[in-house]
Amino acid sequence: MKIFFIVNPAAGNGKAKKYWEIYSKNIFGEIGIQDYAFTEYKGHATEIARKISNEKYDLIVSCGGDGTLNEVINGLPGSDTKIGLLPLGTGSDFGKTIGIRNLQDFLISIKKGKIISVDLALAEFPDQQKRYFINILEIGFGAKVMDYVNRHKLLGKYSFIFGVFATISTMKKFNLEILLNSQSMSFSTIEAIIANGRYFGGGMLASPESSIEDGILDIHILKPFSKFRSVLNLKELISGNYIKKGYAHNFSTPEISIKSKGDLVEMDGEVLGSTPLNISIKKGAVDFLVP
Repeated sequence: MKIFFIVNPAAGNGKAKKYWEIYSKNIFGEIGIQDYAFTEYKGHATEIARKISNEKYDLIVSCGGDGTLNEVINGLPGSDTKIGLLPLGTGSDFGKTIGIRNLQDFLISIKKGKIISVDLALAEFPDQQKRYFINILEIGFGAKVMDYVNRHKLLGKYSFIFGVFATISTMKKFNLEILLNSQSMSFSTIEAIIANGRYFGGGMLASPESSIEDGILDIHILKPFSKFRSVLNLKELISGNYIKKGYAHNFSTPEISIKSKGDLVEMDGEVLGSTPLNISIKKGAVDFLVP
């Protein structure tokens, strides 16, 4: 199998380069020397993936976190190149959904060679910008948390915790207007989750019933609570029980339009714009290597 590894040395708060130096010895010992490249700036993984998609590699492996994987998939639309994942990021939440949490899981996926066809979601903004995401898109609270995390990377694994409490201290509810199944609806909320995968925020079970193979997006619009109650509800969000307890409005759909304007949007861990936008699912858009 001819494999190309796209390695983001800045992932995991800069620890990915050290991990790669250790992991690559095990990987290449198992499967032989392969080609790889380090990313050097934001968007570079997309450029590398797009370039090498025409060079007849059997597999392109994203080595980093969810943001790196997002860049890789955005360089491969329409390509039949298979994608693998070696999680080196702080969260690497998509890996939890497909069962790749560490180096051993990755090596098992290489040995077994099991392929599944994974859905991709497409976000389209009014300025003609289009962006695929594979895991989760957030509007509101979660996007502001990720904005904090990405601006405070020196805090390491604690950046998300600090980000949550810093954002809660200043959060305000907002009105989210959506068009769903030709029906216009409006909700008062602090957070909207549009999910393909199941986890976000370093292992929080954001969408427990989501499948990456069903051609459906799962929508969770959180009901607003006081700041104090929001802190108490965090454990329900971490476990996924917030849905059963009625703390959110929940829908399943292949597409949704967000009509309200000016609310921050993040997808796969990166803040990439603001509402309005249209989101649709592309069933079985990429072939993924899993354990």
